[in-house]
This record gives sequence, structure tokens and C-alpha cells, in this order.
Amino acid sequence: MKKYLTLALLILILSILTGTAFSESFRDKLLSLPDVVSVDEIIQIKSGDKTPFAEKYLVIFEQPLDWNGATSETFTQRIEIGFNGYDNVNVMQVHGYELNDEYFTTDDRHELVEKFDGNFINVEYRFFKKSAPKNLSRESTALWEYLNDENASNDFHNIIRELKEILSGSWIFTGTSKGGQATNVFAYYFPNDVNAYVAYVAPFCDGTNDKRMYEALYNTIGNERYGETKAKEYRDLMLDFQVEAIKNRDYLQPVVWNLISEDERILKNNSGLTSSDVYENYLTDYDVGVWQYDQDFASIEKLMKLPRTDDPSTDVKENEEFLEGISDLFQKDLEDYNVDLLFPYLYQAATENGNYGLSIKYLREAVEKAGLSLNLTDEKAINFTFKAEFTQEQLKAFTFNPEMRNKMLEWTKTNTSNVIMIYGDSDPWYFVRLPETDNKNIHVFVSSKAAHGVKIDDMTDSDKNEIMSLLNSWLKKDISSSGGGCNFGFSVLGLLVMLFNLSVSSRHLPLLRGDKNFHIYKASPR
Repeated sequence: MKKYLTLALLILILSILTGTAFSESFRDKLLSLPDVVSVDEIIQIKSGDKTPFAEKYLVIFEQPLDWNGATSETFTQRIEIGFNGYDNVNVMQVHGYELNDEYFTTDDRHELVEKFDGNFINVEYRFFKKSAPKNLSRESTALWEYLNDENASNDFHNIIRELKEILSGSWIFTGTSKGGQATNVFAYYFPNDVNAYVAYVAPFCDGTNDKRMYEALYNTIGNERYGETKAKEYRDLMLDFQVEAIKNRDYLQPVVWNLISEDERILKNNSGLTSSDVYENYLTDYDVGVWQYDQDFASIEKLMKLPRTDDPSTDVKENEEFLEGISDLFQKDLEDYNVDLLFPYLYQAATENGNYGLSIKYLREAVEKAGLSLNLTDEKAINFTFKAEFTQEQLKAFTFNPEMRNKMLEWTKTNTSNVIMIYGDSDPWYFVRLPETDNKNIHVFVSSKAAHGVKIDDMTDSDKNEIMSLLNSWLKKDISSSGGGCNFGFSVLGLLVMLFNLSVSSRHLPLLRGDKNFHIYKASPR
């Protein structure tokens, strides 16, 4: 025993003198954090000879259900962490939705992680997928009141606060779409948590019936990207496509209705909505989807050139190729749609974040010009999405409060944080954003080349250089004294545990993992 104590003392002296003290692994440090429940290793798929991160883990945090203490209940929140170094830039991305397990083993880095060779902290938003309370139910009104912007921002604040005990580098907080909205909201609640807030395509609707998106869809969208003449051709093409789908609704409406689950059909019928209402709403939303993502107007144009008759009563065989082409488009569009996963989004949209309003006036005018009519009325169109997905009890309980939007409108004038907002101006969501501001701390960059999937590389060279220059200047500033963990402290702790173990048995090395489960995520077959 005496020789082991002598050896340990020599090691301690040498480690202090040389600065090569014992240190815990990154995983062990994560496990030492107060609210971390488990840390599971993710085995990455190599890209060539390299992996995106030196290490990668799925980390589970335990969080309060309500940060204001209205309940003592908790829930667990999933965080994917890609680690490259203790003093690297930390890029925390908030998904406004769920994390996709299929991407864990892949190179799923955010572009800012790649640009700064950073650590990647990828957060699943509260109440989505596996980051939800155990008793949460889509059919109930219970617990949903704890899903709000303030609680979510406190979740992020707690994660950052604890990770700063380990990671000493500067911080960027970012997100896209609903995650971009969450980024701006986080800057409102915690303006000093990170060096930079970068919000991509962040909407913030004016109430639950914001008509700005649909006005743009039929009048101005695409003007900057394609020029006014070509953009109008694309807008007219989409409207003509919708009219043709109405003409052929006897064939296409059942296709859409049958792609919806039986439970969904029952729910919609119980809300007083018919398959015709749902079909017409879907057609208008399909227009939103085309502009939001691929803007593949060539495929729509090719489809519209197929031979067909204008007489809806004609035998289907005369329009078969045309109808099957549309059916394929609709099937592809709806096959990944899962309203259960989107339900938390709908709740927040209905209560504090708002939603775009369905406008049928342009489609109705075009349909009537073709000698047809719509079943969907203006009254039914108001808050249609919520009527289609909420029970009658939920419709009464989930009411909109404009307080959060009003706070964000004021924030655009008073914000003192370093904020960048990035948009694509042919994205429908660009038209339901927060209003422009002359606040010098908010830097807005708009690409005319991109829509909802806009990236920094889509910007002009001058804008791209300005964005990177701003980020580099902000990341150099020290925003917190908490810094990273102390290696010497961990070394002494490790040495004490080693001494204890040596005194018991020389056959066991000290492990500071605690008793928490250790799992490995591997690539699953595709």
C-alpha cells in the first residue's frame, strides 16, 4: 500500500509541474452535470477517412415542466452533442420540432458548425417526440399550458449554463424556421447568454389569421428571384394547376382524403369539416409547399402540358396520365406528413406564436371563372388548421394571446444582443416575419436566390463577408466568467478516487461514470 501512495504522490507532483494532470473524459464531464440523466455514445458514419466530430453523444437532460414553479413535475429533453474540443466555438441549434434519430450517425452539422469547426449542441424542443412529459396526450388539454416560449427559453438557458462548466469556447445560438423564431425569442429572454444569435427564416405571424403570406403567394412572391414577368408566370401556373385539380376533384379528392389516417378523418368530420373542405384547403397549402421548398415549377408545367379534356364529366381514361401525375405529386407530399409530430407546433401557433391565415378568394375567383365553385366558405377558412386538428374542447381551451408578439415587436426596437436574421425572399414565410427595424444590433440579410432552405453561402459575396466578419468579431468577446471546467480540479478528484481504489485493490482503475446507463447508437439499415 505504501508504494502505491508514494507513486500517486509522485504522479500528482509531476502533473502539477508539467500541466498534464489527470482529466476526465468529455463523456464523464457531461455525466457530472447536475441535470444530465444519461450520456449515450453515437458511432458516426465516416465521410471518407474522417468523422465530423471527435466524439458524439446523445445527452438526456432533466428539466422542470414549468420554470415558474406551477408544478414540481419534470420531463427529459434530448440533446445531440458533437464534440471537437473544449475551447472550440459552440454552436447550439434549436430544432423548433423533434430531432431525427436517423441523422445522429451522419454528418448532420449545421453550416455554422462547419464554418467554425465547432462543437454542435442540437436540441429537441420541449413537448416534441421523446422530449415530452409522460402523460401528454394529443386528445387532452392537460399539461399543454407548459409548452410556451418562456419555458422553452429557460430550457435552453439551463443547458447552456451547465455546458459552460465544461466548454470554454464562445457561443452561437441558432435555428431555422420555428427554430429561427425560437432563436429570436431566446435573445429576448436571455440577451447575454451567447455571443451571437443567428435566426434563419424566422416567422412571427400577426395573430392566427395572418393574411400577408397568401397576398404574397398570389401577387408578389418570386419577383426578386425571377423578375416580375417570370414570377407572375409561376404564380399563374400554380393557380391554373389548382383550378385543374378542382375540375378533376371527383378523382383527386378521394386520393387526398384516403392519404389521411382514419383518426384524422373522424376528427375533421367531428369538427364539421367535409372531405371537400379538406381537399380545397390542401390545394392552397400545396401552393405554399412548392414555393417554400424546391420551387420545381418545371415539373408542374410539364404536367399541365399533358393532353386532357376540360370536361370534368369525361371518362377518366382520357385524363389518366394527367391525373396519375397529380396523384403522384400529392402522395409524395403527404407520405411524410405526421400531424402527431406537428401537434405541439399547432398548439404554440394557436396560443402565442400565431399562424398564417388561409385565403381562398383568389382560388375562388379563378374557379368561378372556369364555371365551377368551391365548397369551403370564408367562415370555415378562418383558423382552418386548428379546426381540422383540435378537438372541440381544445378549440375552446387553446386561445391566442398576443402578448408574446407584442413583446417581440418591442424587442426589435430595444434589443442589445448581437443578432443576425437570414431570409430567402421567395420563401412564403418571409412575408410573415417581424417588421423591419433600424436597431443597429439586428442585422438582416436577404437572399434573392433562395427560399426556406437559405444558407449563408446563398448570399452575395459582400453579404457573406459581412456576416462572417460580424460573427468573428462577436466571437472574440468574453461574455461570461463561468468558462470551462477546471482541469486541475478534475485531476485532484480523479487522483483521490484513484487513491481510494488503490487502497482497496490494485486490479481496478478508477472510473467516474457513476451508475448511469451507457448505450451506443449505430447506423441503422436504410
